[in-house]
Amino acid sequence: MKNKSPRLRALIISGVFAVSLVGPFTVNHAATPVKPKSEKTITDFIKLVITPDDPEAIYEGARIVHNVTVNGVKGMRVHAKFRVKYGQDVACMLIAYFYFDDADNTPLKTSDADYRAKDGTVSAHANFTPAYDPAVYNDLQIFMPYDALNMQSGDDYDLKFYLGLYDKEGGRFFGKSGWYKFHLTMP
Repeated sequence: MKNKSPRLRALIISGVFAVSLVGPFTVNHAATPVKPKSEKTITDFIKLVITPDDPEAIYEGARIVHNVTVNGVKGMRVHAKFRVKYGQDVACMLIAYFYFDDADNTPLKTSDADYRAKDGTVSAHANFTPAYDPAVYNDLQIFMPYDALNMQSGDDYDLKFYLGLYDKEGGRFFGKSGWYKFHLTMP
């Protein structure tokens, strides 16, 4: 994404502020009235000066629904509620990372390449591109198959996960949720 200098941004904002203060006291001696700038031009200028370069995330909650079957595969589904500001038309990814609910925050490990982060830990994701600013997601869903968790059938587990929002264009994370805890009896 573009990297705008904070000093340049501050200089432009202070210049706009100074012009807006001086403008009402200026006397126009021209015989014909001056046409104001179009509203679109002013809006574009404000977006250029004030809008941050990178998306921002606001998490509002998440939950797990167990025993979901997708394409014949049994698993669980993460339902996430969040908002993305300043991310219109930016390709993004919502990623869930799974851990044991212990004092060490031990990550679950998997050999399934479709549900594995680069470090070998269990993760699942959903791709999306915000069409609005801000974009509101009341129920973005991520499917996580039970087989990818590498756990023993019939055993009980206390687990947790957190969500990360990733800007695919900028190549960086722009939001991380807190922990969401749940209990799983492995089918």
